[in-house]
Amino acid sequence: MRENPYKRLPPIERKPDGSLYRMTPAQRKQANSLIRRECCCYEDGNCMFLDDGDTCTCPQT
Repeated sequence: MRENPYKRLPPIERKPDGSLYRMTPAQRKQANSLIRRECCCYEDGNCMFLDDGDTCTCPQT
């Protein structure tokens, strides 16, 4: 039986009050640029992987 690779992930970082960190606008812009450039399923703002006949906006951006 193989070991679950997700067991070795570090815990999610949280703020002292328990809430999650949010991306800054600059980080979000960088992430969206990376998705548009590198994702093989991204085409004109739509996700080709989730396309079932109707266009589906990319959930990552």
